[in-house]
Amino acid sequence: MKLEEMSSILKSSLGIRENIVGVKLFKSEAEIPKDLVLMEKPLHYCSMIQGARREGKSFFARADQHACKGGASGIGVVQCPENIASGTLYFDKLHKCETKDVGSSIAANMPRLLPGSTIATFVAPLDKMPMSPDVVIFVGTPLTARRIVQAVMFKEGGRASFNTAGIQSFCVDATASPYLKGEVNVSFGCDGSARNSGLEDEVVVVGIPFALMEDICTVLKTHYEGWDKFMRG
Repeated sequence: MKLEEMSSILKSSLGIRENIVGVKLFKSEAEIPKDLVLMEKPLHYCSMIQGARREGKSFFARADQHACKGGASGIGVVQCPENIASGTLYFDKLHKCETKDVGSSIAANMPRLLPGSTIATFVAPLDKMPMSPDVVIFVGTPLTARRIVQAVMFKEGGRASFNTAGIQSFCVDATASPYLKGEVNVSFGCDGSARNSGLEDEVVVVGIPFALMEDICTVLKTHYEGWDKFMRG
């Protein structure tokens, strides 16, 4: 199934108007297409996702183009900053934990790619990507996330488990977690992505390993109308 078809199916079956976003994490120079042009100004990773989602832009970035080193560390571009690893940021500045040790525990339990394992990133609308992504991300309502989970359950059964801490949503929750675990993850967003990239309060962020996309799209294409008809009565 082509990327354009996958994007179209997600939009039509889930009622999403914005772009579905693809993320490629390059592991070596040999993987990087020669025609990709580096971004001129650094941006937060969440702003790259939002720029692709809302404006259809593409973003090729190395470490210097990642303005948020916390986000970059989540996807393996740089080492986790000391103020995050130690819990200082979450305790002293953001006041998201009772003690610095609790903040350190939050950071230590985040699924992160190994530092330096990603040498560059490419974020773009899924239907405009020149290569298959590693992770597909979209922003939607709880219903859209429910339909994705139901499509996964249709093929695999079992139960879905989500990994989140209300911190580092696009980078850790929606990218690193699906990449490392091979499972769909749903994030409730984070205050950083709301502040820096305008993530809306009422939405969720869904990260899908690309390996699951064809099965998910096939199920949605065949069954979403029936599911919606049953739900609406």
